[in-house]
Amino acid sequence: MKHIAIIGAGISGLVTAKVFLKAGYKVT
Repeated sequence: MKHIAIIGAGISGLVTAKVFLKAGYKVT
C-alpha cells in the first residue's frame, strides 16, 4: 500500500483524496 499526502484543502483536494481512496491508497 502506498501512502499519499494531500497538500492543500478545498474541493480539488477532497476529490483527489476520494480518487486515491477508491484506488486503495492511504491518504492523509
